[in-house]
Amino acid sequence: MKRKAVILGVSLGILAVGVVLAYLIHKGLRIPCLFHRVTGLLCPGCGNTRATMALLRLDIKAMLGYNLTYPLQIFYVARLYFVCAKNYIQGGRFAYRAKPDWVDISCLAIILIWAIIRNLL
Repeated sequence: MKRKAVILGVSLGILAVGVVLAYLIHKGLRIPCLFHRVTGLLCPGCGNTRATMALLRLDIKAMLGYNLTYPLQIFYVARLYFVCAKNYIQGGRFAYRAKPDWVDISCLAIILIWAIIRNLL
């Protein structure tokens, strides 16, 4: 039961940080992409801040325009978090501890391929 409470607390903390960041971004905070500044290329996450703000406005077209793989990235990060949380509740370690499966490989391959394609277009 204690581990479930810890996961609940961590989850609420992540949510609170997300709400504060969304507010600060809405008020003008800009998060620069260091990868883009150094290389001049778009990283797989470039556009995610703007995509998040578009999603909060329920502007799906704009969200996908900023980063086409953003929904997939949200899914994959959430999946990783839930697997780690489950492992913590069951075994006491907040770790992925799984061999890559078809979901891992597919998600990461799609995100990487999109990052390459968007820099060539």
